[in-house]
Amino acid sequence: MDNVCRLTAPQWQVYADPHRFRVLVSGRRFGKTRMSIEELLRAAVEAPGRRVWYVAPTYRQAQQICWQMLKDRLSAGRWIARKNESDLSITLKNGGSVISLRGADNFDSLRGVGLHFLVMDEFADIKPEAWFEVLRATLSDTGGRALFTGTPKGRNWAYELFQRGGHPDYAEWAAYSFTTIEGGNVPAEEVELARRELDELTFR
Repeated sequence: MDNVCRLTAPQWQVYADPHRFRVLVSGRRFGKTRMSIEELLRAAVEAPGRRVWYVAPTYRQAQQICWQMLKDRLSAGRWIARKNESDLSITLKNGGSVISLRGADNFDSLRGVGLHFLVMDEFADIKPEAWFEVLRATLSDTGGRALFTGTPKGRNWAYELFQRGGHPDYAEWAAYSFTTIEGGNVPAEEVELARRELDELTFR
């Protein structure tokens, strides 16, 4: 697939991991959205008729965070057959695969769809019921995969999912943690400036 080389080394490490469920917790400006878009595109072009979703805590967040970047990426690769601005969905030229953006603020409305791939962004801010009661089932009949991304939010259900990575009872799971500076998108001097200006807890 074109331009995947734009990923940084830490992003590539997550991208290349073959586990069915991957959890990425990272500092801000790591480039989670850019990497997620590459993941969505890869999953969508694997075969015709694929259905892949990017889910943010709210529909508005999905639109603000990902929609324009997704359109720019797919336009650059000439992948777009048609797009639906009101539904935040794009049909690809590969035979009907569809990439859609959704919000988890009304997660009951997400039932009943079979997905081949799912990104849950800032998943610590999403109610756990959205995954356990609704979205997990969307991957069952397709054998679909999922990527969970976000920033640290304390010991909540997101922390529990992160702990599955490397645990012998959860062989299908992998977990990654990177700092902002490890992401390679923020200069070291900017991180040091933030260290001086912020209190210790906020900086961490």
